[in-house]
This record gives sequence, C-alpha cells and structure tokens, in this order.
Amino acid sequence: MTQTRSGQADQSLRSQRPQLIVHAGTHKTASTYIQERLHRNRELLSSQGISLQDPLECKPKPKKLAAELCKRRSKRWKAFFMQQPEGQHCLLSAEQFAVPLTDPQCIQELEALADAAGYELHIVIFIRSQLDYINSRYIYSLRRFYHHQTFEQFVDDALQGKLQNEKPMRGKIERRQDVFDFWTYFQPLLRAKDKGLKVSFLPFRQGGLDPFEQLILAINLSPDLTWKTCPQRHYNRSPGTRGVWLARVLSQLLNESNISPKTIENSSQIILQEEKRRFWHDPSFWGYSRKLSKKVNRHFETNNAKFAQAAWNCSWDDSFQSESPKTRRQRSVYAPESIETEQRMHAIAHRLFKRIQRRIETASPNSRIDAINRLIGLVWDRPHPNTRT
Repeated sequence: MTQTRSGQADQSLRSQRPQLIVHAGTHKTASTYIQERLHRNRELLSSQGISLQDPLECKPKPKKLAAELCKRRSKRWKAFFMQQPEGQHCLLSAEQFAVPLTDPQCIQELEALADAAGYELHIVIFIRSQLDYINSRYIYSLRRFYHHQTFEQFVDDALQGKLQNEKPMRGKIERRQDVFDFWTYFQPLLRAKDKGLKVSFLPFRQGGLDPFEQLILAINLSPDLTWKTCPQRHYNRSPGTRGVWLARVLSQLLNESNISPKTIENSSQIILQEEKRRFWHDPSFWGYSRKLSKKVNRHFETNNAKFAQAAWNCSWDDSFQSESPKTRRQRSVYAPESIETEQRMHAIAHRLFKRIQRRIETASPNSRIDAINRLIGLVWDRPHPNTRT
C-alpha cells in the first residue's frame, strides 16, 4: 500500500477516488493533540489506505502548504502530489489552513489542484461552542501577552468581530476577524459545500468523544482499531486562575514599557513555567458570569441556528447541548484575598518583567556590540606581558 505513483495501486482502493483530506483546525480544538496521535499512528493509517503528510518526517510541511495557498502559489503543492503513494488517500493536518479556507478563491484553487492530481478534496473542521471558544482564546492570547484586557472587555470585542494582535493579511488574502460567528466566517466553505465540495464540520467533543476519534470517524475509519494513545503532555496546557491573573498584570507592564510580545522568546511558556515553579494547581479559568454567558448566547443564537442547519441539517442544540441550571459552569477567576497577597502577586509580575527585560537587552544586537566593544577595550587597556609598568 506504499507503492509510488509509478507502481500499481492497491486493489482495495480502486473502487473509490483517492481523497485529499485537509484537517484545518480550527484554533483551540486540540489540533496539537490530534497531530501527535496521527504521527504515532502513521503506519496504521497507511495500512488503512491513508498517507499522512507528517511534519516531523515529510516535506513540504502542511503549514507551508497552507502558506502557499495564501500566497497564491502552487510549486510546493505540485511537489507534494508527486511524492504521494499511488492509490492512497492523503491526509494533511494544520490549523493554518483555517485562514485560506475562508477565502473563496483559495478554496477554488485548492479544489483545482487536488482534482488535477487525481484527488477529491475533503475538508475537516472542528467547531467549538462560542462560550468555550472565546474563553479559550482569551487565555491563549493573554498568556502570550497580546493584550491586557479584562475578560469582559475581550468578550465585548469578540462580539464585535475583533481579535487582539491578529495580522490583517496573511500572504495575499485578508485575515478574517469574525472567527466566532461561524455562519459568516465559514460562508465560503458553506457555499462550496452546497456546490458539492465534501466538508465535515465536527462539533468539538460532541457527546464527550475524543477529538482524535471524531476525526477518525469523519474519514471513515473505525475507532476500534488499535490506535496508539498520546501522553498528557501533548495536550495544550492552559494557565489556572492565578496564572491568568498574573499574565494580565505582566502584559500590562510590558505594554507600558513598549515591549512587543514578538520580541519575547518562548512567551507562551513563561506563565506556565512560573506556575510549575510555585506548585500552583489552580482550577481552570472560566470568566463568565451568568449574565455575560446569556449575552453571548443571545448574540450568536440566530446565526448559530443558520449554521447548524447548513452544516448538519439539525438545530444547534442537537450538537451543542444547552446548559441547564444544574450543569451550568460557575465563574472561576482569581482575586487576591488580601492586600498583602496582592502585593506578593504584583512582586512576582515585576520579577518576571525584569527577567524578560534583561533577556531582551542581552539578546539585542546593540547589547552584543557593546559587550564586544567592552571586551576589546579591556584587551587594549591590558598591559602587554613584556611591558614594564
């Protein structure tokens, strides 16, 4: 089943046209975890007729192919198709595909590229309910110091279709901001689906299902096969309540000093490492009050109904069960219990800020030049061994 295009296709796959399966995220829907499990199960996938374009072993990497779409180029795609085994389906997984797949021209170009290479295109995208999705994006963007908004401010921006620190362009296409309104955000894909493109919108963790199993079912494989599992470390860990509070204070300090998060190496791990160092094991952050959660649900209610009908031919609540009063999540945020505790937390933030500041200064070209000049100065000022003083 791993013969090249010059060889004979496996007999069991002759009955159907090979698919180009593109798992495109979306953001914060366990993509890292899914990709690790795909990597661990690449041989089993191959035995089932699916060739994985594994970013750890194969070039071009899936995210490079996504960038190629955004730049309206096809060189890497042609190289990718030439490398594929004859007769097998191809599987790409990269959340970066979510951006070009909101652009009608990119969708058409990808469909044309796949068709020219002999493949039927199949897009797989996870959809996460807005309450979870906005809460998760807030934590994600805050721990990377993209902003220092309160949760309420972030939600207000989200309802207006605004995202913090999102680049307006990616390649030659405009980067969409209305990511939480699925009816508008995925209009190009919904239209393509109506015209015959195979698109699987998967409700994230529907019925408590593991996302990897949801993907496996979507591409017509059995979850009962001997799929290798994945260690907990491959799940994207998020800060707890104290970590989120600390990230916001630190982000404010960075902003006041005009330090861009882009200049901070490994910024996403700073708060997580501090939590680990201090043995903080706090509950997960959940920023919604009952009033705010109702506001969000009401805002998206009409368009969610339209999207669910178009994507699943059912109601939104059939895929995302509405919260009952008994199961509704309670607000979970951190507030220092005393002035002394708040002072200690601010002191931690200031220490982290100073550490970041030192790293940036040390890493800057001017700092390196100054260090070299100081070293040269010391050498020239030092007496020669044969010179009498």
